Amino acid sequence: MAEQLPKLIRYRKKDKWGFCDKNKKIVIQIKYEYVGDFKEGIVKVKLNNKWGFINEDGKEITDLIYDFVEDFDNGYAKINFGMKKNDKEEVFGGKWGVINSKGKEVIPPQYHSIGDFFEGMFPVKQNNKWGFVNTNGQQVTAIKYDSIGDFSEGLAAVKQGGFWGFINNLGKQVIQNNYSAVGEFHNGIVKVELNGWWGLIDKTGKGITPNKYDEIIDNGGPLVMVRIKKQWGYLDRNGTEFFED
Repeated sequence: MAEQLPKLIRYRKKDKWGFCDKNKKIVIQIKYEYVGDFKEGIVKVKLNNKWGFINEDGKEITDLIYDFVEDFDNGYAKINFGMKKNDKEEVFGGKWGVINSKGKEVIPPQYHSIGDFFEGMFPVKQNNKWGFVNTNGQQVTAIKYDSIGDFSEGLAAVKQGGFWGFINNLGKQVIQNNYSAVGEFHNGIVKVELNGWWGLIDKTGKGITPNKYDEIIDNGGPLVMVRIKKQWGYLDRNGTEFFED
């Protein structure tokens, strides 16, 4: 089956870019220094060394004022003021924010880094500390954690003082920072490491198993793989063991 062409196709003439349709009819004027690929009906464009976004009609949904932008994903795109590039074309510096599909800045550019959007939250970094901001730009937590994970099933891992725990989507600590390492929640349980040993807990922090395993692999299925020394076995999600004799 032949790959279907996108509605609008990038078109280059000399050193300028625009868009044409499948019949090579110019739909969006060839004037940009660079254009990306359309994502969610919106595309990033560069003109006079500044970035912004246009829609499929060629209308600017933002002014072209940013030093760097990323593609739209789940209705939001990250934007940056003050970003620079090194000799390897790696981006660094500047202040990051987020816009919505209408071009509104829902998170003003003020953070040193912004992670990916999960379950209504953006991880944000400021002065080497992390926290969470919602799509209204409100801080759900203080920017105080050494490291954080993505939200999964309404909970996110947070690290403070060298240990991991979990907060809910209101920013409330629901599982204390007792663990040296943790995974992500799958079907209501998560793997946690304590004193070098792994076990499983539920969303209240209650132990499903003792911390006695050398390794746990949880891919979200009905069974969890576990290892004790060289022997592999399985657990169901109630903590019942299945090992070969």
